Amino acid sequence: MKAEHGDFADMFEVWLAPAMPWATWSRIAVYGGEDLPEPESFDGYMITGCRHGVYDDLPWMAPMAVFLRRLRDARVPVGGVCFGHQIMAHAFGASVEKSAGGWVLGAETYEGRTAFAMHQDQVQTVPEGAREVIGSDRCRIGRVVYDFPGLSVQYHPEFTPAFMADLLAHYGGTRIEPALTGTAARTLSDKLHVGDIARDFAAMFEAARR
Repeated sequence: MKAEHGDFADMFEVWLAPAMPWATWSRIAVYGGEDLPEPESFDGYMITGCRHGVYDDLPWMAPMAVFLRRLRDARVPVGGVCFGHQIMAHAFGASVEKSAGGWVLGAETYEGRTAFAMHQDQVQTVPEGAREVIGSDRCRIGRVVYDFPGLSVQYHPEFTPAFMADLLAHYGGTRIEPALTGTAARTLSDKLHVGDIARDFAAMFEAARR
């Protein structure tokens, strides 16, 4: 789907650009073997989704957890989405596991903010430094605001309805039961708040710049 929709980094830039017109972006493919920078090499960081879970314990994950703790200590702002949400929580002492509840799929709302979700893994315990934790019926720890400049969400505000529709078509009947993708497909026209979520992240970065 990359040719039509771009990769995660492309989607992040499109999603965040209206809320952060002052931002310029660099990309670091940590999973692909690129070295992590020094924390203060950039004004802030966003961590995208990933096909892996933190419990896969791949060689690049432990260094990333150390890097996240260095960001915290240096008070460099960091945001995470889906896997980014999970590895931030993991780095700060929380448990992340595949949920007994199975897939969370389709539009999901956390305290008035709705975006598309597609995950089985969930943060199970509250991470250290969490100032505010918001959940939903299907995901108890779905949005975390930290007491350092940190914000993470479990859902995917960068996903458009067109991309979500293609994901559901791709995975329905193979990795995911058709009944689940069919239910999720009925949420494709739900009202989304991805601009509001982008502004939440922008506010965190703006506050750290002052």
